[in-house]
Amino acid sequence: MGDIRDVSDELFMDLLRKERRFIVLEMWSPGCSVCKEVEGEVLRAQSDLAPDVVFMRVNVDHNSILASRYKVTGTPSFLFFCNGQKIGGMIGFVSATALRNSVRDLQKHSASCPASKRPSYEMDGYG
Repeated sequence: MGDIRDVSDELFMDLLRKERRFIVLEMWSPGCSVCKEVEGEVLRAQSDLAPDVVFMRVNVDHNSILASRYKVTGTPSFLFFCNGQKIGGMIGFVSATALRNSVRDLQKHSASCPASKRPSYEMDGYG
């Protein structure tokens, strides 16, 4: 998946302690048809949000610890982190616009997130 880093449970927990940028973690499975459908949307959102946001993904078929820890019940699931803390999430198919705007809203309104260097986003809705 392009520039989105595949990580294991252990590697993600290590990166979570070190990374100060906003993290989008996609929980996915190779057999998930919706995961394949959403791939292009995730790549578009990643392109729009880089370099302020780090995108990672975990294959839940091979790494079940994070899925259990964060109570992931389906794939794809997107978990959002700032300064080591989970601050939100989404499940199922999401458009690039919805993903991008959700991240920017959380960056703007979460006390645990550092201020973004980007100006406010355009009002293009969540569709």
